Amino acid sequence: IWTTLKLPTSLHHWNLITESSFPGASLNPATLLTETELRTKEILEKLNQLIPPRPFTHVNTTTSARHSTVSILNPRHTYCRGDQLDILLEARDHLGRRKEYGGDFLRARMSSPALKAGASGKVTDFNNGTYLVSFTLFWEGRVSLSLLLIHPSEGVSALWRARNQGYDRVIFTGQFVNGTTQVLSECGLVLNTRAELCQYLDARDQEAFYCVRPQHVPCAALTHMHSKNKEVSYLSKQERTIFIRSNVGVEIMENFTVISVSKCNTLKSVDLHDYGKLQHQLAVDLDRNINIQWQKHGYPLIGSSAYSVKDIEYMARVIDRTGGEKNTVIVISLGQHFRPFPIDVFIRRALNVHKAIQRLLLRSPDTTVIIKTENIREMHNDMERFSDFHGYIQYLVMTDIFQDLNVSIIDTWDITIAYGTNNVHPPPYVVGNQINIFLNYIC
Repeated sequence: IWTTLKLPTSLHHWNLITESSFPGASLNPATLLTETELRTKEILEKLNQLIPPRPFTHVNTTTSARHSTVSILNPRHTYCRGDQLDILLEARDHLGRRKEYGGDFLRARMSSPALKAGASGKVTDFNNGTYLVSFTLFWEGRVSLSLLLIHPSEGVSALWRARNQGYDRVIFTGQFVNGTTQVLSECGLVLNTRAELCQYLDARDQEAFYCVRPQHVPCAALTHMHSKNKEVSYLSKQERTIFIRSNVGVEIMENFTVISVSKCNTLKSVDLHDYGKLQHQLAVDLDRNINIQWQKHGYPLIGSSAYSVKDIEYMARVIDRTGGEKNTVIVISLGQHFRPFPIDVFIRRALNVHKAIQRLLLRSPDTTVIIKTENIREMHNDMERFSDFHGYIQYLVMTDIFQDLNVSIIDTWDITIAYGTNNVHPPPYVVGNQINIFLNYIC
């Protein structure tokens, strides 16, 4: 649906600024600010069209999994392996009334318990309260179908508004060391204070992070950082009722008939997709001349344990330092740590990485670049901060921004839906399968 976003290659040199300033001071050159913000604005306009505001007066007017109805389109007595099964969903509210608009956040999955196999389904929103849910029947035997209502459209609208309303859902605390003195100070992407600030600014890419400057300690003395969630919400009390655990990820097809699939004798064309996930690892194999390196991304990096700020760096800078050649593989993964912050932070980071990859492929077109999407996670966590809806929007942003580059996509989002693993850290058998798919890309 989205058109390709063409981005010019930026050739400005490294310019990381560490200095103190006061709120309200102009931090960015006007030309660079315009370039970055124009592209961010363009993507935001697309997202706002995709997620229009929805009225919310009472939970009874929101979509109900129990009252919504599903029916098979063109049902058959026999289904063959490779067939497509289409199901029509009619969304209804808790009073049984038909919904007149779409926007519900749904997740479709089919599985074969006997084969220990799974695959995601495709959901098409007709924006009138009806949805087409399509499954490709990959296997013979009995197939179970699942359609989860993750959030009703009213909840989606509330999450989108709340996400872009504030930067303070996570508190960052910086540790400054000056000789034998250690001082803690508040830090963040945006700080609402009139105190003097230390600004850590990448002037070329307009990436900035701030700390309240401690007295008698230089800004360069920042050594470590840790974070914790802040008790703040931009949802109304009424809206928060949508996101209690019993209302998240509710099965719509709970009593739906299991489908039996036969082999049949006709040849079918089945579209198989590659999915995958990489686990953070570091390894060296001198005999085979293999060196695997791992690099944490720059702020915002969320962690309850203190981590060294000397170990983090913006990905665009790491890519710029990479010479690249046919035996070099770069894998980039952005996602989970950005969910609690307004989407413009994530968009800007993705755009800067996009430009860095453009520069890399210009100087070394034989370099293999892979974008790994993020995966689904638990449904019992704070939905305002960590809902999979936020991850899905970032998934759309990544696929849109990088579609014009010669890069591969490992669709971790899709494979974790197929496995049904609602875990921010998927189990080893899932990670192992995804690494095998990654190896198929490069071997």
